[in-house]
Amino acid sequence: MRVRKLIAFLVAATTLIGLVPGAASAKTGTLTGLYNSRYCEVFTVSAPTPPDFTIQVYNTVGLNDCPADEWNAIDYSAVAADTGSIVAVPNGPRRWLIDTIANGKADQPVDIGGLEMRHVAVLTVPSLSPPPYTEMSIARTTTWVYDKGRKVHWIVSPEGRKYALQAYTTNTDKSLRAKNLDSLGENPGMALPEGWRYRTIRLKKQLRLKAPGVVTIMRDALGGTYQKFKWPKNFFKPVKKHKKHH
Repeated sequence: MRVRKLIAFLVAATTLIGLVPGAASAKTGTLTGLYNSRYCEVFTVSAPTPPDFTIQVYNTVGLNDCPADEWNAIDYSAVAADTGSIVAVPNGPRRWLIDTIANGKADQPVDIGGLEMRHVAVLTVPSLSPPPYTEMSIARTTTWVYDKGRKVHWIVSPEGRKYALQAYTTNTDKSLRAKNLDSLGENPGMALPEGWRYRTIRLKKQLRLKAPGVVTIMRDALGGTYQKFKWPKNFFKPVKKHKKHH
């Protein structure tokens, strides 16, 4: 029962790590051209300090687009045995809504069930599954970049806290596409709590969301993942045009 609850938590959490602080040997880098690109994650789970669980996170970001044949062929029991874990579970496929990951760290590629991945993070999580729209913390020092002209979607809590949508998945709703996310707030599957709002804006300038070391994330009821954020100071202030001197 505990393992079943844990799997529910893992699939629900959809942590959306990307590139995050890893081992001392991890290299720092920047990945561009990510918008709407497909990626997958695998979580391997151990319990060295009950009742919490430790999760090793592997993903395909920057390596491949998680080919369906290879993804569907992964034997998770074998992955668990190979990694000495209690269980291994999939998270994905997912698609980015950011353009760039800057200042990311990740280890060298490894083979996970026949698919090339990188170890990108270690998480410690409680044993119970949090419901949608529950804040969770994760260690990360990366910067998410949304390019000028890109649409940014976010949800707002009744208290005014803002959470930017980073990635979506079609695992729950097969009709979701990057092009139809403007109306996501009207999707019955979102089950937005009372007082919560969904917003969309097209950026007139690049938006950079920096992670200072620990960030707050959450998921919606359709598996989309969000990062808590504040608009940068003077972000909506018009850019002054410099007069040309003749």
